[in-house]
Amino acid sequence: MVYYVALILVLLFTLIYLLFRLRTLENHFKGNVEENKNFGAMRNGSTIFKKTLKRSKEKALKNIGARFTIIRRSLFLFWFLIMLFLLLYPFMGNFSKGVFSVFASTGTIFLGFAAKPFIENIIAGMVITLSKQFNVGDTIVIKDQYGVVEDINMTHTIVKLWDWQRFVIPNVNMLKENFINYSLVDQSQWSKVEFWVSYEADISVVKELSLRVAKENPHINLTSEPHFWVMEMSSENIKCWVAALTDTPANGWSFKNEFRLKFYKELRKLGIKPHFKYIVINEKNEELGTKRKTDKY
Repeated sequence: MVYYVALILVLLFTLIYLLFRLRTLENHFKGNVEENKNFGAMRNGSTIFKKTLKRSKEKALKNIGARFTIIRRSLFLFWFLIMLFLLLYPFMGNFSKGVFSVFASTGTIFLGFAAKPFIENIIAGMVITLSKQFNVGDTIVIKDQYGVVEDINMTHTIVKLWDWQRFVIPNVNMLKENFINYSLVDQSQWSKVEFWVSYEADISVVKELSLRVAKENPHINLTSEPHFWVMEMSSENIKCWVAALTDTPANGWSFKNEFRLKFYKELRKLGIKPHFKYIVINEKNEELGTKRKTDKY
């Protein structure tokens, strides 16, 4: 009798603790989604974007609730089976081991062949939810695709790409795939722009110009100064980097785009050309194109 009372109390307190932890985790995920003001890989203030943002948030919140409901129900089932097994354990000696083995083997084979893909993705969805590798609203790069995690179901994950296409990935593949999560710990990131200049250019002028253009960019975090580096000096050109701290991946995208546009215009004003190899290739292509047109006509 003591065995059963102790068993029920331990299992009951364990269940209550796990349910409490699940509720806390669910509220954390929902809070992150509700606080996310830019549910996309790029900044966009259009009316269509705002409506899409609202719909995406509502869908995400609904599916977070559905995910945790499935997890709680699975927990109840698992808890019930464990309790049933432990309650019947003292009487296991009265059961035929052969009959028990046959039923267990038959059930395992059926589940293995009939429901393996579905069960794998369900389990992967639970692991993704509890491990917090990524969450709805996180900006990621996966398989060279840049986008935001728009939804996580129990069987698959939907990534909204920068061009608003949806990249659907089975959860079991998400666990196997390597990806970059820009929002895992902190959304701030160093956004870099890579460019090349010829040896004819004054590198001091290039450095001063690039840092000035970076500082004037409205999307950077002014708590840290932009940086300039000479990354490589080949026989044909000088490879440079400019990096600035941005508060979100969306700001990083906007920073790089606007920096390139303004920096290019400023280079043209100063007469600074891109690297030598780029010019030679273009000249050769133009010559070849001219010859082909001449030969044709």
